Amino acid sequence: MQISLNIQDDVYQKLKNAGIDMQSKINEYLLYLVDRKDDYLNSKQFQEDRAYFHKILEDIESGKTKPLSHTEVWNTIEQHTSN
Repeated sequence: MQISLNIQDDVYQKLKNAGIDMQSKINEYLLYLVDRKDDYLNSKQFQEDRAYFHKILEDIESGKTKPLSHTEVWNTIEQHTSN
């Protein structure tokens, strides 16, 4: 597979001057992302986040909780920042 990448000229020149093998660095980074994704999906934090959002969704669907409207959100933010 081939992808293209837009890099600012000055950044590209710095990488080139430093002798950095961009292909291998991009490959390393992509593999790192895959590994990190798996770590997060298996983490305790992800499980807690998932349970939290699942509970909130159930509360909204059952009518127990009402989501704020756009206006209510901004009113709350303005009220908080003015204090």
